[in-house]
Amino acid sequence: MFSKRNKFKFFHQLESIDCGPACLAMVASYHKKHFTLKELKKLCSITRMGVSVQDIITGAQKIGFEAEALKITIEDLEKIPLPSILYWKQDHFILLHEIRNKKSGKNYFLADPGYGEIKLDQETIIKEWLGTSDKGVAIVLQVAETNELNSSKLEKMRFKDNPLVKPIVAFVKENKLLYSFTTLLLVLGLLANWAMPLVFRKIIDEGIINKSLQMVWILLLAQFGLFLGNFFSDSISHLILTKINFKLSLLLKNKLLNKLMRLPISYFDTRLNTDTLQRLSDQGKIQAFITWKGLELILNFLNIIVFSTMLFFMNKIIFVIYIVLSILSFVWVSFFLKLRAILEYSMFLRQSENNNSSYEFIMHMPEIKINGAQQNMIDKLLTIQEKLNKIELRSLFLNLYQVVGVSFISKLKEFVTIAFCAFLIINGKMTLGSLLSITYILGELSRPIQNFINYVRDAQDADIAQKRVNDIYTEKDENESHHLALKDKIKSLRLDNVSFKYPGSFNPFVINQLSFDIPVNQITAIVGQSGSGKTTLLKLLLSYYVPTGGSVLLNGTDLSSFNAEQWRERCGVVMQDGHIFSGTIAENIAFADPEIMPEKVKEAARIACVDSFIELLPLGYNTKIGNVGIQLSGGQKQRILIARAVYKNPGFILLDEATSSLDANNEKNIMDNLNEFFIGRTVVVIAHRLSTVKNANQIIVMNQGQIVEIGAHDELVSGKKHYYELIKNQLELGN
Repeated sequence: MFSKRNKFKFFHQLESIDCGPACLAMVASYHKKHFTLKELKKLCSITRMGVSVQDIITGAQKIGFEAEALKITIEDLEKIPLPSILYWKQDHFILLHEIRNKKSGKNYFLADPGYGEIKLDQETIIKEWLGTSDKGVAIVLQVAETNELNSSKLEKMRFKDNPLVKPIVAFVKENKLLYSFTTLLLVLGLLANWAMPLVFRKIIDEGIINKSLQMVWILLLAQFGLFLGNFFSDSISHLILTKINFKLSLLLKNKLLNKLMRLPISYFDTRLNTDTLQRLSDQGKIQAFITWKGLELILNFLNIIVFSTMLFFMNKIIFVIYIVLSILSFVWVSFFLKLRAILEYSMFLRQSENNNSSYEFIMHMPEIKINGAQQNMIDKLLTIQEKLNKIELRSLFLNLYQVVGVSFISKLKEFVTIAFCAFLIINGKMTLGSLLSITYILGELSRPIQNFINYVRDAQDADIAQKRVNDIYTEKDENESHHLALKDKIKSLRLDNVSFKYPGSFNPFVINQLSFDIPVNQITAIVGQSGSGKTTLLKLLLSYYVPTGGSVLLNGTDLSSFNAEQWRERCGVVMQDGHIFSGTIAENIAFADPEIMPEKVKEAARIACVDSFIELLPLGYNTKIGNVGIQLSGGQKQRILIARAVYKNPGFILLDEATSSLDANNEKNIMDNLNEFFIGRTVVVIAHRLSTVKNANQIIVMNQGQIVEIGAHDELVSGKKHYYELIKNQLELGN
């Protein structure tokens, strides 16, 4: 079946994982229904691995499509309804929207969210889509006759409501006196510049032609004065603006960092870290464009208006020549805008991939060497760099075409103007002073045109950057729907029929219909084989995630109703992958405390049995650790993390394999100290070691996301079931 070349809105993927939802957005727009990429990413349950074929089908069905995945041959592509989504190279999705028969063969028109709209021949389609197989996967989407396709109810964001624009406008209002003074200086500089061609003409026509040396000196001094005025006003204004913009930069960075802190953990779980890091640098592009390029645009616009008016009154024909050739320059530059935008999106995606691979290469060098994977990693990095180089080369050629075209038109403008002026001078219809004035004016007018290429490029960069940054700002805050303040004393903590699965159709339920109480002021231990859902359960208790089904109840109220930050402030936590930050040992222990309390730090270190190690160090608690300091063993890291949790003096303590890297003696000493510290506190411990869990008031045994046993140590051992099987080797060693 062949498709008419209907119009659809092309969607760029903002991240390397967005290709599936972007294709779905294009299909929806083809059917005159419009969704934001953010909406479709959510409907497709996107993860940091992207989406599966089934995820796209599920998302499509939610917005009213009948969707089906077919494994078909190249010939079958002509029989399916278009547009359809193709599973490309086993790791990407692109849109096929038209097939055309030509004498030379078939042409396939595709839209690649990471590259742009492309046309390929059949041989390339076979190579990229089918690979070594004779069939490829296509997702066919149709609107059922009995079902009206849903559409997004979200309105397009107004400029003034843009989360990036509002703080900038507020900042400008707050500093309006400085901005007003700077504007005055810039206007004075412009006035001096605008007077230059008039002085030039008088020097030639009234000074040199009339051989009046006095007039020449007077006019030269006036010209020098205008130059100094322009120079100083421009320099002072730029110095003031630079200082103001430093403040604005801090304001915007503070706003973005605070927004990131307010986002739920699930946001970071579904994105590559390097994509988020890229957005931090994106904000700098936006700020630079608004503050510097915006001002530059206004100044260029004023120069064009004033100098064009001067040119019009000096000679209308030259003015027309200038306007016609300037319009031609704008048309030439605009011709490349769409292609350049596509290259910028592609560049971002490849750069993010390159940053991620480079980070892994540097940070995990020991693992690479141990496994003898040096050449594999180098080949991977070089392959990504080759792809990046190809995009950069295309971008370089594109810029070259733009610059050469505009330069040619500019030179043509100069040639035609000078030739016409020479004709007028020879015929006595123009003075030499007027020629020099016109030449100066054309020089001043050519700069804004030359800058137009850079301005358009920067505008596109800023637009792409603001879309990516707004992807952060438009995310809901973690506590946006958490209206209840956590003020009361915690009297009960219960899981009521809780189930949970991570996003993605390929992910099974990790927690399945759990119901049990966690006794307040007692110790609850959770044990089970690896992958049984223990750590996920702990994250649900910490409000990292909202259960897929059921509720975690705090004093009988759903935990998701409370402010998550207030709940976590009451918890001391040690996770398996806890992090040691760059800084001193004291700063790491008193991590969330702006004012470190030395005695409290030492007491926490004593309980964690890390005090003797610290006191042997020359700088003691002021010793630098993390990426900028001394290297710690796994056991030392765990003890500092335990000290960090103890320092908070929390009412709730949650430990996930907190002593797994410790030897038996160290673990015994720490557990003796912790058991004393646990008195009067609610404790949840995940562990495999018998010594860590045997003293718990309640032991919960998990298997494949479900509770298979619950009770105290002696009771479960005598039952000789799941718990006994888990620890019997340790029991034998103990005996």
